[in-house]
Amino acid sequence: MGYQIAALLALVCGGIAAGDMFCTTVGLAPMMQVLSYRRYVEMVQYLQPRYDPAMPIINAVALLANVVAAITAPSGAWFVVAAVLVASVIAVSVAKAVPINRFVLKLDPAAEPPDWPSRDPRARWKAWNTARTVLMAAALLADGIAVLY
Repeated sequence: MGYQIAALLALVCGGIAAGDMFCTTVGLAPMMQVLSYRRYVEMVQYLQPRYDPAMPIINAVALLANVVAAITAPSGAWFVVAAVLVASVIAVSVAKAVPINRFVLKLDPAAEPPDWPSRDPRARWKAWNTARTVLMAAALLADGIAVLY
């Protein structure tokens, strides 16, 4: 019975995270690509405090729930797969997305740097967010398989 609560938490948190990342990948990231420097910086500065600390907490709970389910479930192999995938999402977030977000948060929307075209992080951020989306969707799929078997 105990692993079922962990499995439920893994599914709920993984679903929230995958859904959020999917919406960002198909909606927000493409929109950010076409915004002016000023509007892009303003948008990131508006959205980022709303995503933090929620998304790191949701991802951490998904990871912890998968680890607990992997240890306590009668057959935890798929939960192990999901845990590795969620850990990969967290690693990409910390190593790639967070530094880009911190860079943009420090920018002045009213003062575009003269070298902005060479420093513009939007394409890199979009690529890393797409990678996180695929990883989290795969983790959610692994959780679904784990629950079925």
